[in-house]
Amino acid sequence: MPVSEPTTLLTNAVLASVAAALAARLLRAGRSPARAAVRLWAAALLAGAAAAAAGAIVHGFAPVLPALAHAVLWKVVLVAAGLACWLLLSGSALAALEGAARVSVLVAAAIQFAVYGALVARSNDITLTATYGAVTIVALLALGLVTARRDPARLAWLLLGLALSAAGIAAQRARVAGPGPFNHNDVCHVLQTVALWPFYRVGLRLQPRSTSSPA
Repeated sequence: MPVSEPTTLLTNAVLASVAAALAARLLRAGRSPARAAVRLWAAALLAGAAAAAAGAIVHGFAPVLPALAHAVLWKVVLVAAGLACWLLLSGSALAALEGAARVSVLVAAAIQFAVYGALVARSNDITLTATYGAVTIVALLALGLVTARRDPARLAWLLLGLALSAAGIAAQRARVAGPGPFNHNDVCHVLQTVALWPFYRVGLRLQPRSTSSPA
């Protein structure tokens, strides 16, 4: 079977595999009923893995994919990536906020995802996903600053993960190519894969406000 973009297929596959593996570890860490935020971050990584896996198929086998299969898989990429953003933001709100503030952020995050879903239902433009990702990065940073004094290590990991993710989005939008066969998508995938480890470390430290963060 001919492969149209072998490097992009590979980087997407690696991204999906690492995200799924770290999600499984987070799910084991979030078994306690009090650690719903951890489970939401695990679900976000699984959604990201689904987006990367679908992207791998689209980029790798575009010439032989039926039109309907290509369209469905690309919608999976867009929706799953947006779902990951929603879950990350919701998990952070659960851990960082209480009371009306928590409810307000959770409702706002749900509305934001609903609007995004309505837009991608009518468009296949990856710019929508990049914009949603950028907004989510800003929101996660704001929530991270809320808990900075309580858990500075969490903020440090978060800053690293967000910086790598932002760099990936910027490289993709600016079409910055890497060495050899690496195109702008490959550079983005590599940076997003590296960002998964600090995000995993953040996920491990997500605790309700009434609970001390892990050492």
